[in-house]
Amino acid sequence: MSSHSQLPASGSSAFPGYPTLDLTGLFHTLTRRIWWVAGIFAAFVTLAIIYVTFIATKKYESIAVVYIEREQVLNDNIQSVHGEDFSKLDALKSLERSLVSASVILRVVDKLDLRNDPTFLKPKSSGKPYSDAEIIELVSKNVKATLERGTRLVIVEVTDKSPSRAKLMAEAFVSEFEINMMEQNLAAAQKATAMLQAQAEKQLEKVSQAEDALQNFRESHPEVALEQGGVTETELEDLNKLVSEAKNTRLKLEAEVMKLDSIDPSNPEAILEVGDFMDQEHITKLLLARGAKRAEMVKIERQYEPSHPTYQAHLADLEGLEMEVAKVAQSVGETIRKSLDTAIEHEKQLISSVSEQKRNVLSVDRVRKEFRALQQQVGAATDTYYALLARINETDVTEGVKESIIRMEQAPFEASKPSSPKKKVVVGLAGALGLFFGFGVVIAIYLLDRSLRTRQQVEQTLGLPVLAEISHAPEASSELRDSLVVFSEPHSLAAESFRALRTSLSTLSPRSVLITSGMPDEGKSFCALNLALLQAQLGYRTLLVDADFRRPSLSKALMYRAADPKASEGALEMKNSCQRTPFPNLYLIACAQFAPNNGETMNGEHFAAMLWEAYRSFDCVIIDSSPLGMVSDTLNFARYADAVALVVRSGVTQTGSAQQACRQLRQMRVPLAGCILNGVIDEGKAKAYFETYRPTSHQGPRLALSLNEPS
Repeated sequence: MSSHSQLPASGSSAFPGYPTLDLTGLFHTLTRRIWWVAGIFAAFVTLAIIYVTFIATKKYESIAVVYIEREQVLNDNIQSVHGEDFSKLDALKSLERSLVSASVILRVVDKLDLRNDPTFLKPKSSGKPYSDAEIIELVSKNVKATLERGTRLVIVEVTDKSPSRAKLMAEAFVSEFEINMMEQNLAAAQKATAMLQAQAEKQLEKVSQAEDALQNFRESHPEVALEQGGVTETELEDLNKLVSEAKNTRLKLEAEVMKLDSIDPSNPEAILEVGDFMDQEHITKLLLARGAKRAEMVKIERQYEPSHPTYQAHLADLEGLEMEVAKVAQSVGETIRKSLDTAIEHEKQLISSVSEQKRNVLSVDRVRKEFRALQQQVGAATDTYYALLARINETDVTEGVKESIIRMEQAPFEASKPSSPKKKVVVGLAGALGLFFGFGVVIAIYLLDRSLRTRQQVEQTLGLPVLAEISHAPEASSELRDSLVVFSEPHSLAAESFRALRTSLSTLSPRSVLITSGMPDEGKSFCALNLALLQAQLGYRTLLVDADFRRPSLSKALMYRAADPKASEGALEMKNSCQRTPFPNLYLIACAQFAPNNGETMNGEHFAAMLWEAYRSFDCVIIDSSPLGMVSDTLNFARYADAVALVVRSGVTQTGSAQQACRQLRQMRVPLAGCILNGVIDEGKAKAYFETYRPTSHQGPRLALSLNEPS
């Protein structure tokens, strides 16, 4: 007995009791039940056609187009008292709502006398008249005003059962809105006139008060020339220039004094170079005389000796000139220092006088500013008063003028055919709803169905591998004896499915395979019988054990009547004994209850002993057991088999029963190999391959012996 790999744990579904969603299976379900969708679609479309043709109330639509003026101008100087600026989008949207407002609706109803029209307002059973609120609610459902985007056009749409009444109502909405607006403007003008007159009287009092305050201010400042302007920027600049000039003079003299202090006392003549004293006439003449005397002295020195009288006379003259130049230089230095002291004192006096003058000027200017403020108050009050008088005159004029900001761009017409119900739209929506509802019904049925259908669902829901998908065999009947597809139809898709099952089991190398299911009628006996027969056809000595103690069926299935019409009914029904079947290499044991008195079936020890005995004489043992969901017989001996396969019937086996069976088998630690998905319908695969791939000639089924022949 080979060891088995660890099996995956059972998958958990988001919704307990329901299989995992399989999109492929959902697609196949929609394909198979597309006629449901078609039927529901046809029903919806038919009902829609009946509704729009015979049931729905026909309504007619009339449309009026209104153009909105930017503003109402009475003349070049007088504008409308209507304060709204209709060049803005929000004002246009407001007017759009006003066209179908409650007040306009009531005016239209009263103008056309619709309150007393029974075809428009169906009389109440109580006999009471309709209130204004009820009328507004009824009419507002059938009238709509829409501002066309990017234009100044408003479309007024009126819907009614009568085409002529719809036309009259569309016209009335435009005309009554215009009248209503004129009345509102007239009332606004009258109200504005009264308000402006009251404001004008108050403003006149303010003008008088401002003039009195101005006169009182004049009387309180008689010493100030109030009418003159204040201190100008030019006057302030002149004052600042005086101070700047004095400062510059001081700085210049300070520089000259600093230069005097730096002159060598032995060279007093350098003092004359400070400032512009060198340009003075007497200093220039003195310096020229000294220069000439120096030139003469040079000549005298060449001609005479120092002791000569002439030499002594010229030297005395030259020394006198030098002393005079020194005195002049000293006098210039003293003059410069005195000038500096004078400049400093002058600058201080000038700054003091300028500051005082500025304070006086600023004080006067402050008074003048107060005076100008009072003058401005008088002027503003007077201007406002005259503006109010002008506006009063304008409102007096507009009271007698009929002003309107709308004009009829397109008059409404009487409709020749109803606008609703829209047959194409209603039928189209009904068709779309029918398709949606049809697909919804099919999908809901699929989602509410808890049965397992596909390999993916089985593996994800149960956590077990699918060993093979056994295709649905149309040639098999409800009787098990007529469902030996491996023998009767060896080239069918179902027979090939059993070959795939055998290949999957061969990877485990089991000597015995137990086949069970969660509930009856899921095909466990069908699978066990065909698997055993396939093994026998391959030359293996195969023992088929019918361990379904409650409902044994394999003995009857192996009664091949077509091959041996003389076979007796109970030829293979001997209990607990191995019998040869009509098929080569295939033997059968139909197990009986070992303890019939207490109702217990074969216990595990006896079953294990039987298997060990069978292993000595047979190559493989196939065991058909009871369904786990009905009885617990299988759990007593399932763990003694080398491999256990759980049969799941596609579209029949419920998720809960399959999961319960898996839990029971795992609790008993049986060697659970996987699942067999039985009854899979895949017409595309069958047509694509197996219906066209058949050998041109093959031998028919052959029996090993007749049933009345001794075993």
